Amino acid sequence: MHSATPLQYLVGGNNRAGQVNLTCDTAAAAVKKARQLLQEGYVDVRLCTPRGQILLPDEFDQLEA
Repeated sequence: MHSATPLQYLVGGNNRAGQVNLTCDTAAAAVKKARQLLQEGYVDVRLCTPRGQILLPDEFDQLEA
């Protein structure tokens, strides 16, 4: 019997070295990681919800509400 794969949040961004894509189990963890990437100088940081909604940095607070 297969167990269901839990839905995850995806966080991605780019820097001079290339692209990074990460997964997080919760909205809070995804927002924290996305903000960390921004602080580290990553650009094009985005967050994808389990429902497929793409959020840009000025929209991250939608998940914190």
